[in-house]
Amino acid sequence: MNLYTVDLSGTKDIIDTFRSVIWTVQFFGMNDFELVVPATEKNLSILTPRTLLVREADITEAGFKNVMMVENITIDFDTEKGWTMTCTGGGLKKILNQRIVWRQTNLSGTVEDGIRQVITENVISPSDSDRKIANFVLDTKKGYTETFDLQLLGESIGTWLSECGQTYGYGWDVGIRNGKYVFLLTKGVDRTYDQTAVVPVVFSPEYDNLISSSYIYESNEYSNAALIGGEGEGESQRTATIGTAQDLDRFETYIDGSGVSSNGEIITVQTYMQMLRDYGKEQLAKTSFTEKVEGKIVQNDMYTIGVDYSLGDIVQIKNSFIDATSRIIEIIYSEDEDGSQLIPTFGSWEGE
Repeated sequence: MNLYTVDLSGTKDIIDTFRSVIWTVQFFGMNDFELVVPATEKNLSILTPRTLLVREADITEAGFKNVMMVENITIDFDTEKGWTMTCTGGGLKKILNQRIVWRQTNLSGTVEDGIRQVITENVISPSDSDRKIANFVLDTKKGYTETFDLQLLGESIGTWLSECGQTYGYGWDVGIRNGKYVFLLTKGVDRTYDQTAVVPVVFSPEYDNLISSSYIYESNEYSNAALIGGEGEGESQRTATIGTAQDLDRFETYIDGSGVSSNGEIITVQTYMQMLRDYGKEQLAKTSFTEKVEGKIVQNDMYTIGVDYSLGDIVQIKNSFIDATSRIIEIIYSEDEDGSQLIPTFGSWEGE
């Protein structure tokens, strides 16, 4: 694995000698990496805070994807290994956490349009020019049809995008293309048995491409129904409900939605109640149970990552105890003196 330092103008320096690298890309999250290199004069000069890094595999004709940013640097000495430099950080997408939703924003319509509005008003063309991130643009609109009615104020934009993505099934990234930071939105491809438009992708010991797997279920804070309290007090308080589960399958919680405002009746009652429900839906997603399969796959002639499947795709996981659909929510690429590995994390079951 070769790494390059990059900026908006292109690649700068190559890093082809390192002791280990762990490169984690996430569909919903912020990405992260750890790079351990000899503390040479060259490495000390090119690996500085906020340096951007990209894998050779993520360099395309269009630009760079899965770009990482150096945030932390540690230099250690060992009598056997000598001076070692460890760099860690997150994805370039974390720059969106440098901005918040500055003013109360009412979003109504498609989720994609709402996301584009928030980024435009707070990153690309904010009313306060000091808040603008130069050379930041939106990718071509995809035309996704999911809708919401939501009110925002003060949310960290990157964190909100991750939470919104988990609620509606969107992945996102900030790449570099043509000298610009480009916001990218994606939904992944359904590559399960039930689809006829694409060839199914199945990870299974039977196909010699799943060498280990583990099933994880956690429900410590699980809720699937909620009462959302809005404006007003006592009997005059406006409330909304979400969730249709019944009997012992129903787990209720209360969500404080008093921050959702009708702006003195400027917003219609119908729209306000939908805002409460959509706010509750996002908050309820944070308490959801975790049900996922973690696995270690081996690359063989059956499937090639980036060709037959990609981060965010929904695939089939099959072993002796389970046959389920699952989204690839994370991929860890690692390499050290013992070799290289590709470890995906499968999560978010069918029906997410």
